[in-house]
This record gives sequence, C-alpha cells and structure tokens, in this order.
Amino acid sequence: MSKSDYRYNSLNFLLIGLAAGWLLIYVFASQASAEDPFKAPEPSFNKEDFIESAKREKILKIGLVDCVVYALQKNPEVKIAKIAPVIGLDDKRIAEAEFEPTFKIDASVDDTKEQANSTVFASGVSTSRSTGVSAGVEGKLITGTKYNLDYYSLKHKSNYPTQVINPYHSSEAVITLTQPLFRGAGVFVNRAEIVIASNNQARSEEELFDIAMDTVVNAKIAYYDLAFYRERYRIAKIFLEWTQKLLEINKARYAKGLVSSVDVLEVESSVAEREKELIDYEAKVERAEDVLKYVTNIVEDPKLWNARIELMDVPEFRTEEVELVQSLVNAFQYRPDYISKQIELKNKNIRVKVAKNTLLPTVDVIGSFGLNGLGENYQKGIREMDDGDYRDWSLGVKIEIPWGGEERADYDKKKLERARAILEFKRLEQKIILDIRDKVRDVKVQHRQVGASKVAQDSETQNYDAQSKRYAAGYVSTHDLLDYRFNLASAELDYVKAIIDYNIDLVRLERAQGLTLVKNGIAMEEE
Repeated sequence: MSKSDYRYNSLNFLLIGLAAGWLLIYVFASQASAEDPFKAPEPSFNKEDFIESAKREKILKIGLVDCVVYALQKNPEVKIAKIAPVIGLDDKRIAEAEFEPTFKIDASVDDTKEQANSTVFASGVSTSRSTGVSAGVEGKLITGTKYNLDYYSLKHKSNYPTQVINPYHSSEAVITLTQPLFRGAGVFVNRAEIVIASNNQARSEEELFDIAMDTVVNAKIAYYDLAFYRERYRIAKIFLEWTQKLLEINKARYAKGLVSSVDVLEVESSVAEREKELIDYEAKVERAEDVLKYVTNIVEDPKLWNARIELMDVPEFRTEEVELVQSLVNAFQYRPDYISKQIELKNKNIRVKVAKNTLLPTVDVIGSFGLNGLGENYQKGIREMDDGDYRDWSLGVKIEIPWGGEERADYDKKKLERARAILEFKRLEQKIILDIRDKVRDVKVQHRQVGASKVAQDSETQNYDAQSKRYAAGYVSTHDLLDYRFNLASAELDYVKAIIDYNIDLVRLERAQGLTLVKNGIAMEEE
C-alpha cells in the first residue's frame, strides 16, 4: 500500500470513527438523562404521622405574612404554573434550532466484480472498487436562505482499459445557496415561530403571576375571615359572661323580692341562647381555621395540620387614598390577564402575516459553485482543487405555484381567529374598567361604613352605660336591659366586621389592579 493510499484510508477511518463516537455519546447521554418509567414514585403521604400528631395539642402562632409565604411555597397550582415558563423556554430553543447548522458525514465502499459484456476486457471480467467519503454542513439563515457546504472525496480503481489514471483520486468542494424570493422569504416569516415561542413564554409567566396573586388574595381573605370569627366569638363570650352575671344579680334580687320570677326566667333563657350562640361561633372558628390551613397548605404538614391557630396580626383600620383614574392606569399596566391578552393578540397578528405569505408562489434562486481536482493520489487531487483550474457552477430558478385551496382556507381561518381575539380584547378592557370602578366604589363605601359603625358603637356604648345605671335604680326592666346589651354587642361586631371588610376590599382592589405581588414585595423565583 502506498503512502497516499494509507493516508487516504486513515482519513476515511478517522471521519467514520468521529461520526460513530459522536453518535454513541449522544445515545448514551440521552439514555442516562431519561428517567426510568418503571420506577415507583416515592410515597408522599404517611397517615401514621398525621394520626400521631393528632394525639398532641399544638399551637401555631401565625401572622398575615406567614400565611402568604405558606400559601405560595406549598401551593400545588403555583408549582404547576412555574413549570410552564420553563416549557416555554424549551419551545423557544426548539424554534431557534431550525437555524442551527447540521453536520453530515458519509463514507462508503463499493466493490464490483461481474462478467463483462464488452470485448474491451481481455479477461472477460470487469472489476471496480470505489472508496468515497463526503462531509458537509447544511442549514438555514433567518432570511430563509438555505446553504449546503459539501466536500466529496473518491478513490476509484478498476480494470477498465479506458481509465487513464488508475487508480484515480477525485476531490470536490461545493457550496450551494437557495434563496426564496416570495414564499418563505424574509426575516419576519422565518423568525415567526421564535417570536411566538418567546411570546408564549411571556404569557406563561403572566399566568404564573395571575395564579400567585389569587393565592395571596385567598390566603389574606382566609386570614381576615378567621380574625372576624375570632372577634365574633370573643364578643359572644363577653356577652355570655355578662348575661351570666346578670342572672346572678337577678337571682339575688329575686330572693329579696325586688324582681319577679319572670325576670329570672328571661335572663335564664338569654343565658341559654348565648351559650348556643357561643357553641355555634366556636364551630365557625374551627371551620375558618380549616379553611386557612387549606389555602396555605398547612393541612399537608403532619406536624401542624391539627394545631390550634393563634393570629399574630389584628386587622386595623388604615385609611388609604383610592383614586379611580390611577387605579385604571395601574390595571392596564400590571394586570396579568390584560398583558397576556395583548401578547395573544400579537401572536394572532404574526400568524396572519405568515399565513398570507404562504399564498405567494415559491420562487427560489438556486446557485452553486464548486472546485474539483483529479490525480493519481489524494494529495494531487487536493492540490488541483486548490489551484482553482477546474471548477463548476450553476444558477437557476425554481418556481412552484400552488393551487391555493388549503393555504387560502388557513389564511381566512387565521384572520377570523384574530378578529375574535380583538373582540375578546375589547371585551376584557370593558370588564377591567367596570371591575376597577366596582372595587374602588367598594373601598370608598366601606371606608364610610367603618366611620358609621364606629359612631354607632360609641352611641350604643353610651346608651348601654346610661341604661345600666337606670336599671340599677329600677327604672329599666330586665328585658330592656338585655336588648340594650344585645344592641351593644351587635354594634361592636358591626364595627369589627366593617374594619375587616374594608381590609378585604383593599386586597381585592390591589388584585383588580394587578398590584398584589408588587404591594406585598413578592418576586416569583424559578424552581
């Protein structure tokens, strides 16, 4: 074997070895990263831990911020929503992969021995052996231009009398460009899927913000609801204790003949009524605790699911300036559903333009240029190719005119989808305007309700104090005093409810403006 043959065969084996090695690495890496579909999932629920924790009393002191943190960290919907932006990033990478170059390599050996059908072969047998290697890179540019860079090398040996160089080595390097002029041409059309994938990723992030805001709102409302029922229970308990003391006073006064048995019976009936009411409120407190544990996912914690909750934050009345115009500006700037709809409309516009491009005929300019060389060894074939004396080129046009039925239907469909999206977008704008106006009105009305409830409470307190003194002097009946005390308890409860409802309305207004995460200093981090 000559040195040139040795080098040529070595090059063949090297290229084949590189291709085979890359393929093996890719396959093994893919298998290593794949999860075992038959692997059993890890158990996530241990009933023994829940049963064991139920045997012990535990108190969980929790504030409003703690509830928000619990709700966001353990909420399954938030965890699910966090996956969508990652999927969107992969979709974008998939779309970008269309413009990644592809390396290709091909090596072959062709050996032929057959009975000759021509008299030029003295032996009556024709033999030939060809060893070829080709390698190249192909891809697509964002302008729609397709390119192919190919290198061919061939060694051919035969017993053909007409083959002057035997064996001969041929080499050729060719570049081929295909540029569409109408259909498929331009940066916009070719980058459309990348832009759409990027937009969809942004939409998934807005959907994540939307779910996160709902989670925060639900956690806060559940916290305020529990605070309300706790206050309701506290007021009812004080009322019961007052009624029990009144019963003792009336029994003592009855023993002295100062009141009738009817007065005693009336207070006893009121005590029984207050006790029933207190039991009912206690059950509602426990149910409100369960709701708070559910929305914050504390119920999933085997150590805390049965704990008694103590609230660290008491809802307070803090006046906040609310302005309709600024609230509308905030809503159209921050609301995730509005931003998401804007992105969807952008994608619809892109789809329409791409579909319109498919109606155009295919007119591609195809050009190629190559250098070739031929010699009795590999080096000479390469040298002649490098000299540039032997070349070939071509230039042509490829034209395809589709009938257009499918493309026209798809274009019409995309336009209708865009028209529907525009109508939905306008409807959403109207909904946001009404929603903001409604939420601003609720806050302002409830602010006035707090003030009115405070005045009513103070009035009932003064009235009860005055009537208590009159009762002690014998000018007010037991029945009337019970009514005065009941009115005071109701006024106290109305004031507490007005403050809590005001705080809840502020939370809902923040949500309507899309400011829930901003106002609470929450940044969504990727898993």
